[in-house]
Amino acid sequence: SNNHHQTPIEKSIDILTKLQIRLSRSGTLSNNEVLDDVATSSLEFIGVEYHLGRAFLMLPTYQLGSSNNNNNNNSNSASPSILRKTNITRATDYFHAYLKKVDQLDLLNEATIKEYHTLLDMEDIDDDDAKSRPATTRMNQSQIREMKIQRFQRKRAASQKQAQFQSLLQRRSRLGLAQEEEMEGHDFESLSRTLYIETLRLYAEECLEEIQSCLGELEMLDMAIQMERGRMISQDPRMHSDRIHSRNGAAAAGGLSSKQPLQMTQITQHPLTGELQLQTQQVMNGQLKPIMQRQEIANQVFRPGWNQPTMTLEELGERERADAIQRAEQQTVAEAEAKFRPRRYEQLVKDGMEDDEKLVEASAKLDRDWDEWKEENPRGSGNKMSERGDRNF
Repeated sequence: SNNHHQTPIEKSIDILTKLQIRLSRSGTLSNNEVLDDVATSSLEFIGVEYHLGRAFLMLPTYQLGSSNNNNNNNSNSASPSILRKTNITRATDYFHAYLKKVDQLDLLNEATIKEYHTLLDMEDIDDDDAKSRPATTRMNQSQIREMKIQRFQRKRAASQKQAQFQSLLQRRSRLGLAQEEEMEGHDFESLSRTLYIETLRLYAEECLEEIQSCLGELEMLDMAIQMERGRMISQDPRMHSDRIHSRNGAAAAGGLSSKQPLQMTQITQHPLTGELQLQTQQVMNGQLKPIMQRQEIANQVFRPGWNQPTMTLEELGERERADAIQRAEQQTVAEAEAKFRPRRYEQLVKDGMEDDEKLVEASAKLDRDWDEWKEENPRGSGNKMSERGDRNF
């Protein structure tokens, strides 16, 4: 059966699709509800479309429930690029459906809603414009970078809140508290509800990130599909024979022989003299091969096979001497500046500079700052493995 040959991703998609249909038929989550009307036990079902989108992104490039034999048949009709594009398109649709649902429930903040509308504007392009330019040209690189930074900050804040509420749930479980008992201002239901809401907000940030990645991947897939179609056309023997007949006919009409190779002349300019140079190349078996001219061969007869020196030994010695003098001057200046730089008082005494009042005052301030830092950070006050975790237990 098809279920026997399904991968875990395909089974997950099958289960999530059935759950989505059942929720739609039962009316558990209607479109006209607000967040307060949704029961706490039903909040986790809001993320069904998000999980479906993630599953379709991880789906291999063959059809659902297909065996190995079916894969061979499907490969003749649809390439992996086309199947991948289909999976990404469906995943993007599910991400949009999830974002639309949480937007109706007022779960998103203003920054997330603004970025979501920006992504919608990036996708809302006419068919004529889509053929001539990619969708991401509406925003420059600096704007895209700023949007990614803000999204990362929101995603990190949502992850920290989610981890905090999960830790509170684990503490309640370890303490064995009843559901109606409160801890840090939350009972079990309110804590679970807040955790679900923060998780849904984290899903929204991940949806925005996946949608933007999918837009870039779809552009590359379109280019790959066009290249695959061109490759299939070039490998078609009928097209190859038609191309040969048309080429021979054009050559006969122009009075040229089909056996004569094509030639291409390249005009370049010498980098030193500025003289124009002509180089003739032949096209043989789809590759360019240069035609060696008599003058080029003559110029390479007496040319040495190793690199020639660019300066004399005297010039090299003068350069090394100038560099050594410059390094000595820099070292002298650095030592003079370090002599009047504030340092520990014991170093001043060692260097014989304890009579300089300004230097002594600056060094005394340095000693005081160092002593204050040692008082605030006593020896052994760093993190230790024995002090990790919750100290209340």
